[in-house]
Amino acid sequence: MGTTQRISPGVTNQPNWKGLNSSVTNVAKTVEKETEIELEENKDSEVKTPEQIEQIEKQYKKMIIRRGNHLKSTYRNLIKTGGGAKNISKGKSNSIGRAGLKSSGKIVNFFSSVDSIGLQNALAEIGFGRLDGKSVEKVIDFLVVYCSDSATGMDETAANKASSEVLNQIAAESGNDIDKFEQLLKEYVDGNGLSNLLCSFWGYYIFEHLSQRFKEKITQHRGESVSSETFKIIKDDILGRVKVLNESRPISKIDWKGNEGKKEIEVIFESIINILCDEN
Repeated sequence: MGTTQRISPGVTNQPNWKGLNSSVTNVAKTVEKETEIELEENKDSEVKTPEQIEQIEKQYKKMIIRRGNHLKSTYRNLIKTGGGAKNISKGKSNSIGRAGLKSSGKIVNFFSSVDSIGLQNALAEIGFGRLDGKSVEKVIDFLVVYCSDSATGMDETAANKASSEVLNQIAAESGNDIDKFEQLLKEYVDGNGLSNLLCSFWGYYIFEHLSQRFKEKITQHRGESVSSETFKIIKDDILGRVKVLNESRPISKIDWKGNEGKKEIEVIFESIINILCDEN
């Protein structure tokens, strides 16, 4: 049974489900309309007057603006389903936030351990064994499992996928060179890298919550092409907003172990939520 059948309007702890459902559906509708406009614009069978071309361009711009409004509405309604930004970012929501905080905390603690005691010792502490002869890919596979939650709910799945995304990006940066991989992890801790990584983590995490809930439904009702384009647009929009936050956050030295690190993770998470919802 798909995820869209497991959550339905009126389910306990999902008071804003209808609004969220409508917002995502409206994004998909604008994707459909944009496709129709593009097909009209590219018709070869008729020569268009300047007035017709101008009208098509106006329609397209109107759809872009409408889509942007529906995207913002989607993010706001997702946060409402979880009880608001503060509840979610502090792990007090029953539907979103807890698994993400747990997984991101494990990532941060592991990176900090690598910075202080080295990759081999940090891996040994979490049960990896000897590093000799092991590839970066093997290390990443282990870390994805280590940072994941064994539960199978939507929140855990979103956190697991977000962990996999950011860890595999670092693996790609290392070129499968284990020494370069260790160097990169240390550089992430010493500079602003961990803050930026957490921003990306939360972006993927929020996207996965939307994708799990609605991609199947949109595919069923609107077709694979519209569904794929809709969720590509949502993903690109979220990650684009996250990038803006990455670039605007001041570089600061954080002690990622203990309460300071925990608080910073929550602060970054809440900042991501607020920038998506255009709140201050």
